[in-house]
Amino acid sequence: MMRIVTAGYSRHTRSYYSNQAHGLKYFLVRLQTEGFCQALVNGTLYTIRPGDLLLCKPGDSYELMVQLGSNEPPSGDYFLSVELNEWMLEWWEDYKQEVKLNVGVDEMLISIWRHLVYEKRRVKDSNPDIMDYLCRSILLHMNRLISGGVSSNPYERSVSNQIKMFIEKNATEPITLRDVSTAVGLSVSRASQLFKEAFNQSVMDYAIEVRLSIAKERILIGGSTLQEVSFLCGFANYTHFNRSFRLRYGMSPSEYRRQVRPQ
Repeated sequence: MMRIVTAGYSRHTRSYYSNQAHGLKYFLVRLQTEGFCQALVNGTLYTIRPGDLLLCKPGDSYELMVQLGSNEPPSGDYFLSVELNEWMLEWWEDYKQEVKLNVGVDEMLISIWRHLVYEKRRVKDSNPDIMDYLCRSILLHMNRLISGGVSSNPYERSVSNQIKMFIEKNATEPITLRDVSTAVGLSVSRASQLFKEAFNQSVMDYAIEVRLSIAKERILIGGSTLQEVSFLCGFANYTHFNRSFRLRYGMSPSEYRRQVRPQ
């Protein structure tokens, strides 16, 4: 089980300095969400900006410096300290050469982190199992963000993942390219280009892929006609649903239903 030593959110409105140059006792994972700061890790100075992930292991020399002038924005970050354990060592293996990575300010990652912070703060009924699963979810979601997309540009990778998340959250609604581009503050052409470059498929192709995945689940569960499934999963009409399903899975929705729900 993961033992979480600390989990929280810090927002500094004045200069701040933390000195653990003697060496950390735990794994430290820190995500900058606003403003900037500097960290001195094993003698190397890093400038940390929003979306930057700082990774430090037990024994690392670590100093955090937040230097704010009168007109500079506050510095905000989520942090997590975890005791040494087998699962954490295995996760860390992929990033043992890294200290700073950019994953963007991801809404889902922050949401999970926020839930972990709330659970950690529960004094009388905090549940170690819940904290364990939330901590693993944070780290596994980081894997997804780090590996998602092929762009080496942190901004482009972050926008592509935002588009992907928007589609996954809204796929069953009648979304358009304009809706997607507005959600990330870009033109339709620019948003489409970044997504295509990152994931090698168009925005709407991915939306159809998500809808079909949801449709398969609904067919497996049962209780709805195929026409109802088509509507509930965001398809404009059954003909489009039937054609898309056949193209992707090599069989019609009715054939798939007979396969997974034999009479």
